[in-house]
Amino acid sequence: MINKWKHYCGGSALLAWLTLGIVAVWLIVTLLSLIGRIAHVYIPVAEWLTLPSLFSLFISRPWTLATYMAVHFEVLHMLFNVLWLYWFGRIMLITLSDRHLAFAFVGGGIFGGVLFLASAALGYGSGWLCGCSAAVIAVMCATAIRLPDHPVNLFLIGEVRLKWVAVACCLLTFLGGGGNQAAHIGGLLWGVAFGLMLQRGIDPTRWFSNRRTAGAGPKRKADRVVRVLRDRQDDIRRLDELLDKIRLSGYGSLSAKERKELNEISARIKK
Repeated sequence: MINKWKHYCGGSALLAWLTLGIVAVWLIVTLLSLIGRIAHVYIPVAEWLTLPSLFSLFISRPWTLATYMAVHFEVLHMLFNVLWLYWFGRIMLITLSDRHLAFAFVGGGIFGGVLFLASAALGYGSGWLCGCSAAVIAVMCATAIRLPDHPVNLFLIGEVRLKWVAVACCLLTFLGGGGNQAAHIGGLLWGVAFGLMLQRGIDPTRWFSNRRTAGAGPKRKADRVVRVLRDRQDDIRRLDELLDKIRLSGYGSLSAKERKELNEISARIKK
């Protein structure tokens, strides 16, 4: 089953396990809740897995900063998060790797949780935080900044640029976010920052890759070659766009930013 779903996830083991894991945890939580109601037994799933707004309580349960992302109590909450993670995750993996998806998802979720705790400490939030909305927003934003003009075909609407789909999804999340807006803002900030860094040629995930691949074997070397080729394809595609603009309107039509980008791409390709 996992191999078949991995195929539908573009060959990404991480995306396959994330989406299946979220659904599996929802099923388990729902089943435990049903058993508790039938047996008249209270099962403290929320207390032990979701993120409490009280910092004093969080200190006694620090693991909830990670586990809250896996817990959904409402089917629509879970369904939209899984669908958006699947759609945007697949698009992200067109030019990036599982490592980048993990960085965006986990980092966005944790940063969102930290902002939730901070806002609650300032009196702007209460209760418990659950669901991976912050993590999914981070993936959305990073992907939309990475590939803003990627075409997406929407039912009854037609082709729409990815950046507008991301804006609409984020607005829907914020409109229905309730008291979790600080977490959503954290995910958005993380995703935007990650996407902008990648656009400027800064890849914060390379530090993890370098540590993990020290003394790596042929498979790791092959993965690095694939990433280099992907980056080279992106450079060639962008170079063609800039050269087309020069052919149509002349070199003077390029902005200062585009001229700098042209020089940087040319230098990278010549290496």
